[in-house]
Amino acid sequence: MKRLGHDKTVILITTGLLLFAAVFIFTYEKEVEEYQAKISADVKIEQTWELPPQLAEVSGIAFFGTNKIACVQDETGKIFIYNLEASRIEKEIEFTGNGDFEGIAIKDDVAFALEASGKLYRIEDFLNTAKVETFNTFFTEENDMEGLFYDESQNRLLLAVKVLDPNSEDQKGIYAAQLPSMEVNKTPVFTLTFEEEIFNEIREEKRGESFFPSEIAVHPESGEIYVLEGREPRLLILDPDGTPKELHRLDKDKFPQPEGLSFDASGKLYISSEGEPGTIHRVTITSN
Repeated sequence: MKRLGHDKTVILITTGLLLFAAVFIFTYEKEVEEYQAKISADVKIEQTWELPPQLAEVSGIAFFGTNKIACVQDETGKIFIYNLEASRIEKEIEFTGNGDFEGIAIKDDVAFALEASGKLYRIEDFLNTAKVETFNTFFTEENDMEGLFYDESQNRLLLAVKVLDPNSEDQKGIYAAQLPSMEVNKTPVFTLTFEEEIFNEIREEKRGESFFPSEIAVHPESGEIYVLEGREPRLLILDPDGTPKELHRLDKDKFPQPEGLSFDASGKLYISSEGEPGTIHRVTITSN
Protein backbone atom coordinates (compact mmCIF):
# COMPACT_ATOMS: atom_id res chain seq x y z
CA MET A 1 0.00 0.00 0.00
CA LYS A 2 2.87 2.36 0.82
CA ARG A 3 4.32 1.75 -2.62
CA LEU A 4 0.99 2.54 -4.29
CA GLY A 5 0.71 5.82 -2.38
CA HIS A 6 4.24 6.76 -3.35
CA ASP A 7 3.53 6.05 -7.02
CA LYS A 8 0.41 8.24 -6.92
CA THR A 9 2.42 11.09 -5.41
CA VAL A 10 5.06 10.79 -8.15
CA ILE A 11 2.35 10.78 -10.82
CA LEU A 12 0.68 13.88 -9.35
CA ILE A 13 4.01 15.75 -9.14
CA THR A 14 4.96 14.74 -12.68
CA THR A 15 1.54 15.77 -14.01
CA GLY A 16 1.79 19.11 -12.22
CA LEU A 17 5.23 19.77 -13.67
CA LEU A 18 4.06 18.88 -17.16
CA LEU A 19 1.04 21.18 -16.82
CA PHE A 20 3.28 24.00 -15.56
CA ALA A 21 5.68 23.48 -18.48
CA ALA A 22 2.81 23.46 -20.96
CA VAL A 23 1.37 26.69 -19.53
CA PHE A 24 4.83 28.30 -19.55
CA ILE A 25 5.49 27.31 -23.18
CA PHE A 26 2.02 28.47 -24.23
CA THR A 27 2.48 31.83 -22.47
CA TYR A 28 5.96 32.31 -23.93
CA GLU A 29 4.82 31.47 -27.46
CA LYS A 30 1.86 33.85 -27.07
CA GLU A 31 4.15 36.67 -25.91
CA VAL A 32 6.52 36.04 -28.83
CA GLU A 33 3.59 36.04 -31.24
CA GLU A 34 2.25 39.30 -29.79
CA TYR A 35 5.72 40.90 -29.97
CA GLN A 36 6.20 39.81 -33.57
CA ALA A 37 2.78 41.19 -34.48
CA LYS A 38 3.78 44.62 -33.17
CA ILE A 39 7.05 44.83 -35.13
CA SER A 40 6.78 47.71 -37.56
CA ALA A 41 6.48 46.63 -41.17
CA ASP A 42 7.33 50.21 -42.14
CA VAL A 43 11.04 49.78 -41.33
CA LYS A 44 12.72 47.80 -44.10
CA ILE A 45 16.40 46.82 -44.32
CA GLU A 46 17.95 47.61 -47.70
CA GLN A 47 21.51 46.48 -47.02
CA THR A 48 23.50 45.04 -44.13
CA TRP A 49 27.19 45.19 -43.22
CA GLU A 50 28.51 42.66 -40.70
CA LEU A 51 31.21 44.35 -38.66
CA PRO A 52 34.55 42.85 -37.57
CA PRO A 53 35.12 41.74 -33.92
CA GLN A 54 36.55 45.14 -32.91
CA LEU A 55 33.07 46.59 -33.46
CA ALA A 56 30.95 43.87 -31.86
CA GLU A 57 30.00 46.52 -29.28
CA VAL A 58 29.55 49.38 -31.73
CA SER A 59 27.82 52.15 -29.77
CA GLY A 60 27.81 55.17 -32.06
CA ILE A 61 28.18 56.02 -35.75
CA ALA A 62 28.54 59.19 -37.83
CA PHE A 63 28.49 59.27 -41.63
CA PHE A 64 31.11 61.42 -43.38
CA GLY A 65 32.68 61.71 -46.78
CA THR A 66 31.73 59.14 -49.39
CA ASN A 67 30.83 55.66 -48.13
CA LYS A 68 32.60 56.15 -44.82
CA ILE A 69 31.25 55.88 -41.29
CA ALA A 70 33.12 56.85 -38.12
CA CYS A 71 32.35 54.44 -35.27
CA VAL A 72 33.02 54.21 -31.55
CA GLN A 73 32.55 51.20 -29.32
CA ASP A 74 31.84 50.78 -25.62
CA GLU A 75 35.27 50.16 -24.15
CA THR A 76 38.03 51.73 -26.23
CA GLY A 77 38.86 55.40 -26.81
CA LYS A 78 39.27 54.92 -30.54
CA ILE A 79 37.53 56.12 -33.69
CA PHE A 80 37.15 53.35 -36.24
CA ILE A 81 36.79 54.48 -39.86
CA TYR A 82 34.64 51.90 -41.62
CA ASN A 83 34.51 51.87 -45.41
CA LEU A 84 31.07 50.73 -46.58
CA GLU A 85 32.21 50.12 -50.16
CA ALA A 86 35.13 47.91 -49.11
CA SER A 87 33.28 46.47 -46.06
CA ARG A 88 36.27 46.88 -43.77
CA ILE A 89 37.90 49.09 -41.15
CA GLU A 90 40.42 51.23 -42.98
CA LYS A 91 41.76 53.19 -40.02
CA GLU A 92 41.80 53.21 -36.20
CA ILE A 93 42.45 56.51 -34.41
CA GLU A 94 43.14 56.51 -30.68
CA PHE A 95 42.06 59.70 -28.89
CA THR A 96 42.12 58.56 -25.24
CA GLY A 97 42.33 55.44 -23.04
CA ASN A 98 39.63 52.96 -22.11
CA GLY A 99 36.17 54.17 -21.08
CA ASP A 100 32.47 53.83 -21.84
CA PHE A 101 32.04 55.62 -25.17
CA GLU A 102 28.48 55.95 -26.44
CA GLY A 103 28.30 58.59 -29.18
CA ILE A 104 30.22 60.21 -32.00
CA ALA A 105 29.53 63.27 -34.19
CA ILE A 106 31.45 64.87 -37.07
CA LYS A 107 31.76 68.51 -38.11
CA ASP A 108 34.13 68.93 -41.06
CA ASP A 109 37.52 67.69 -39.79
CA VAL A 110 36.50 67.77 -36.12
CA ALA A 111 35.10 64.72 -34.31
CA PHE A 112 33.20 64.77 -31.02
CA ALA A 113 32.82 61.78 -28.71
CA LEU A 114 30.59 61.22 -25.69
CA GLU A 115 31.14 59.06 -22.61
CA ALA A 116 28.23 57.64 -20.63
CA SER A 117 29.30 59.88 -17.73
CA GLY A 118 28.57 62.96 -19.86
CA LYS A 119 32.20 63.83 -20.59
CA LEU A 120 32.70 65.25 -24.09
CA TYR A 121 35.78 64.99 -26.30
CA ARG A 122 36.67 67.33 -29.13
CA ILE A 123 39.20 65.82 -31.56
CA GLU A 124 40.43 68.37 -34.09
CA ASP A 125 41.80 67.06 -37.38
CA PHE A 126 40.50 63.71 -36.15
CA LEU A 127 41.92 61.65 -39.01
CA ASN A 128 45.33 62.56 -37.62
CA THR A 129 44.33 63.27 -33.96
CA ALA A 130 46.19 66.57 -33.98
CA LYS A 131 44.55 67.89 -30.81
CA VAL A 132 42.21 66.37 -28.20
CA GLU A 133 40.32 68.37 -25.57
CA THR A 134 37.96 67.09 -22.87
CA PHE A 135 34.97 68.89 -21.39
CA ASN A 136 33.03 67.97 -18.27
CA THR A 137 29.28 68.57 -18.16
CA PHE A 138 26.68 68.56 -15.39
CA PHE A 139 25.68 65.01 -16.37
CA THR A 140 26.87 62.02 -14.33
CA GLU A 141 27.07 58.24 -14.71
CA GLU A 142 23.52 58.05 -13.29
CA ASN A 143 22.23 59.80 -16.41
CA ASP A 144 23.91 57.22 -18.67
CA MET A 145 24.34 59.49 -21.69
CA GLU A 146 24.05 57.65 -25.01
CA GLY A 147 23.04 60.08 -27.75
CA LEU A 148 25.25 62.56 -29.63
CA PHE A 149 24.59 64.42 -32.90
CA TYR A 150 26.02 67.48 -34.63
CA ASP A 151 23.13 69.80 -35.57
CA GLU A 152 24.52 71.83 -38.45
CA SER A 153 21.48 74.13 -38.67
CA GLN A 154 22.31 75.66 -35.27
CA ASN A 155 25.98 74.72 -34.92
CA ARG A 156 25.45 72.68 -31.76
CA LEU A 157 25.70 69.18 -30.39
CA LEU A 158 22.54 67.41 -29.30
CA LEU A 159 22.81 65.02 -26.35
CA ALA A 160 20.20 62.49 -25.23
CA VAL A 161 19.75 61.14 -21.70
CA LYS A 162 19.20 57.39 -21.52
CA VAL A 163 18.26 56.63 -17.91
CA LEU A 164 17.74 59.43 -15.39
CA ASP A 165 17.09 62.97 -16.55
CA PRO A 166 18.59 65.65 -14.29
CA ASN A 167 15.32 67.61 -14.41
CA SER A 168 12.67 64.90 -14.01
CA GLU A 169 12.16 61.20 -13.26
CA ASP A 170 9.16 61.08 -15.60
CA GLN A 171 10.71 62.76 -18.63
CA LYS A 172 13.75 62.51 -20.87
CA GLY A 173 15.43 65.62 -22.21
CA ILE A 174 17.45 66.29 -25.33
CA TYR A 175 20.09 68.88 -24.45
CA ALA A 176 22.37 71.11 -26.52
CA ALA A 177 26.05 71.97 -26.25
CA GLN A 178 26.63 75.16 -28.19
CA LEU A 179 29.76 75.37 -30.31
CA PRO A 180 32.50 76.34 -30.03
CA SER A 181 32.16 76.78 -26.24
CA MET A 182 30.97 73.17 -25.65
CA GLU A 183 28.87 74.49 -22.76
CA VAL A 184 25.70 72.46 -22.17
CA ASN A 185 22.55 74.39 -21.29
CA LYS A 186 20.75 72.90 -18.27
CA THR A 187 17.39 73.49 -19.95
CA PRO A 188 16.61 70.82 -22.58
CA VAL A 189 15.80 71.95 -26.11
CA PHE A 190 13.30 69.09 -26.46
CA THR A 191 11.49 67.12 -23.77
CA LEU A 192 9.90 63.69 -24.08
CA THR A 193 6.96 63.52 -21.65
CA PHE A 194 5.54 60.20 -22.97
CA GLU A 195 2.01 61.53 -22.55
CA GLU A 196 1.08 61.23 -26.23
CA GLU A 197 -1.16 58.43 -27.48
CA ILE A 198 1.63 56.68 -29.38
CA PHE A 199 3.25 55.79 -26.04
CA ASN A 200 0.15 54.08 -24.62
CA GLU A 201 1.54 50.61 -25.27
CA ILE A 202 4.77 51.13 -23.39
CA ARG A 203 3.93 53.65 -20.70
CA GLU A 204 4.58 52.47 -17.15
CA GLU A 205 3.90 54.00 -13.75
CA LYS A 206 7.00 56.17 -14.14
CA ARG A 207 6.83 57.48 -17.67
CA GLY A 208 10.60 57.96 -17.80
CA GLU A 209 11.00 54.18 -17.46
CA SER A 210 9.09 53.56 -20.67
CA PHE A 211 11.70 54.64 -23.19
CA PHE A 212 15.51 54.67 -22.98
CA PRO A 213 17.12 56.75 -25.77
CA SER A 214 20.34 55.28 -27.13
CA GLU A 215 20.96 57.69 -30.03
CA ILE A 216 19.65 60.81 -31.74
CA ALA A 217 19.90 62.23 -35.27
CA VAL A 218 18.17 64.91 -37.37
CA HIS A 219 17.01 64.23 -40.91
CA PRO A 220 19.03 66.52 -43.24
CA GLU A 221 16.01 67.44 -45.38
CA SER A 222 12.86 67.27 -43.26
CA GLY A 223 14.40 68.39 -39.95
CA GLU A 224 12.59 65.55 -38.19
CA ILE A 225 14.31 64.24 -35.07
CA TYR A 226 15.00 60.52 -34.88
CA VAL A 227 15.49 58.94 -31.44
CA LEU A 228 16.61 55.33 -31.15
CA GLU A 229 16.02 53.00 -28.21
CA GLY A 230 18.37 50.07 -27.61
CA ARG A 231 16.83 48.35 -24.59
CA GLU A 232 13.53 47.48 -26.28
CA PRO A 233 14.44 48.23 -29.89
CA ARG A 234 12.30 51.10 -31.15
CA LEU A 235 12.66 54.14 -33.37
CA LEU A 236 10.84 57.34 -32.44
CA ILE A 237 10.35 60.15 -34.97
CA LEU A 238 9.60 63.68 -33.78
CA ASP A 239 8.48 66.70 -35.76
CA PRO A 240 11.13 69.47 -35.98
CA ASP A 241 9.45 71.16 -33.00
CA GLY A 242 9.91 68.00 -30.89
CA THR A 243 6.33 66.67 -31.09
CA PRO A 244 6.25 62.82 -31.21
CA LYS A 245 5.01 61.71 -34.61
CA GLU A 246 5.74 58.01 -35.12
CA LEU A 247 6.95 55.10 -32.99
CA HIS A 248 8.28 51.99 -34.72
CA ARG A 249 9.05 48.73 -32.94
CA LEU A 250 12.16 47.08 -34.41
CA ASP A 251 12.80 43.36 -34.84
CA LYS A 252 15.10 42.15 -32.03
CA ASP A 253 16.51 39.43 -34.26
CA LYS A 254 17.79 42.04 -36.70
CA PHE A 255 18.38 44.90 -34.23
CA PRO A 256 19.40 43.12 -30.99
CA GLN A 257 20.84 46.26 -29.39
CA PRO A 258 20.64 49.29 -31.71
CA GLU A 259 22.76 52.18 -30.46
CA GLY A 260 23.97 54.01 -33.57
CA LEU A 261 22.02 56.27 -35.92
CA SER A 262 23.22 58.40 -38.83
CA PHE A 263 22.08 59.90 -42.14
CA ASP A 264 24.18 60.25 -45.25
CA ALA A 265 24.07 63.41 -47.36
CA SER A 266 21.16 62.12 -49.45
CA GLY A 267 19.02 61.37 -46.38
CA LYS A 268 19.50 57.59 -46.27
CA LEU A 269 19.30 56.22 -42.73
CA TYR A 270 21.86 53.88 -41.15
CA ILE A 271 21.32 52.03 -37.85
CA SER A 272 24.09 50.14 -36.09
CA SER A 273 23.49 47.41 -33.54
CA GLU A 274 25.70 45.58 -31.08
CA GLY A 275 25.83 41.82 -31.45
CA GLU A 276 27.83 38.84 -32.61
CA PRO A 277 28.60 40.22 -35.07
CA GLY A 278 27.83 43.92 -34.77
CA THR A 279 25.97 45.27 -37.78
CA ILE A 280 25.15 48.39 -39.73
CA HIS A 281 21.82 48.36 -41.58
CA ARG A 282 20.75 50.85 -44.22
CA VAL A 283 17.00 51.16 -43.79
CA THR A 284 14.01 52.83 -45.38
CA ILE A 285 10.91 53.93 -43.50
CA THR A 286 7.42 54.14 -44.89
CA SER A 287 5.85 56.86 -42.75
CA ASN A 288 2.32 56.43 -41.43
